[in-house]
Amino acid sequence: MLKINTLNHYPIILPFMLFLIIIWDAGCGKTTDSGIITYPSDPALATSDLYTVTVNGQSVWTEKYRTDIALDSLPEWFTSEPYTQEQQELHISNFSCTGPIHVRIEIGQKINQAAIRPVSRKIKKSVHDRVLEFILPGPDKLYIEINNLPPLCFFANPAEFEIPDKNNPHLHYFGPGIHQPGLITLKDNDELYIAGGAVLYGGIRIDGASNIRVTGRGILDGGFRYRRMVYLKDASHVSINGIIIRNGRGWTNTLVNCSDVTYRNVKVLGFGPSSDGINPLGSKQVTIDSCFLRCTDDCIAIKSPDPSDSVYDIQVINNTMIGYAFSDGVTIGFETNGPEISDVTVRNCDILIARGGSRVDGHSAFSIICDGPAEIHNITYEDIHVEERVYKLFELQVTDGTKYGINPPGHIRDVYLKNVSWAALAPIILKGYDTGYGINNVTFENCYIQNKKLTEAWDAVFEMNHFVHGVKFK
Repeated sequence: MLKINTLNHYPIILPFMLFLIIIWDAGCGKTTDSGIITYPSDPALATSDLYTVTVNGQSVWTEKYRTDIALDSLPEWFTSEPYTQEQQELHISNFSCTGPIHVRIEIGQKINQAAIRPVSRKIKKSVHDRVLEFILPGPDKLYIEINNLPPLCFFANPAEFEIPDKNNPHLHYFGPGIHQPGLITLKDNDELYIAGGAVLYGGIRIDGASNIRVTGRGILDGGFRYRRMVYLKDASHVSINGIIIRNGRGWTNTLVNCSDVTYRNVKVLGFGPSSDGINPLGSKQVTIDSCFLRCTDDCIAIKSPDPSDSVYDIQVINNTMIGYAFSDGVTIGFETNGPEISDVTVRNCDILIARGGSRVDGHSAFSIICDGPAEIHNITYEDIHVEERVYKLFELQVTDGTKYGINPPGHIRDVYLKNVSWAALAPIILKGYDTGYGINNVTFENCYIQNKKLTEAWDAVFEMNHFVHGVKFK
């Protein structure tokens, strides 16, 4: 898919692009002269009573999304934190654009404080009484907090230029409106399209199939019913692009022994216990690119629960992650029973929140918890920005292998951190299990904590035991 940042970059093909947008407008959205594509709202969805959003002078419908979970049915550990003792609420603006946009957000009270996150975007804002304004250079996904109001998820998507052929017998097409298909099983060569303005109450199953695409700008909503909303098993050559996936009962996206799977520009919103965002399990050649994940359990969790499945070639790039409750941004583990987990890269990501308790005394912005016999190696974290609300900055631990996994313990080696910045002051945990099951060769290059460069293992930050060797600073 072609991603546009500024119109001036593509003068030759721009007329063709605009032609495609005009054609696409007939079924999926309303194209305006302002360079944005808006999508129809449905009266069954609640309109925001807090935010009035205007983009390039055009009104953008904003949804009020509030959970309706029986809190007394949830485990006590989940409702023990103040941020999970009440129903969770988000407001969501979802549209597409083809270039720079001017954003105006008005609320019903004077704005005393406003944050546009990720802060790494360095977006300059202007506040006048009840109005927040800013310029966004191009498509992006933001988390906007004003006063003490529930946050606004601001999704400015790239315009769509891959139009599914409605004559394709393998196409499952859902136009604007409410649909209740239940579980949708996709077979070889199938395509599922969820148009902007469409809401599907259901889930997706792909079992042993290949060459599958799920695209659109609409919403897949689990209704807090499906324990595995999007479940892929033994699948290959799968692409999921552009949609919002929300409100599953358990892990939102589960990939079991899959290969060549891509998530791009997907927005995952999870609210209940164990609502992980995207979990590659025993999978390889997986790319998670330009996604937004706001989850009450780990945003991305890479695991190998089956002793026969190795994990390798995982790319987590250009993502924004909000570990709202009991969550890491990115974790490898706990279940690490396979022979190895290797060649994992996390690059150019923002982790806004990571908090809550865990079986290793709290969650981290990103971590490797080796809880099983796997050899975990060749792991790279590069260009990572971690904001303030985190319990631990970074964590490597080898456990006894029995917390979730199958003992004996495993090993962690060859972990490389480059250009990582943490805005908070919190612990970095490096703990091996014993002399036979330790951590070896961890390198920090050009890493900063509260703008101070890491040049040694500060006593005030690092918690290490005697089973960690080869910690270097460049």
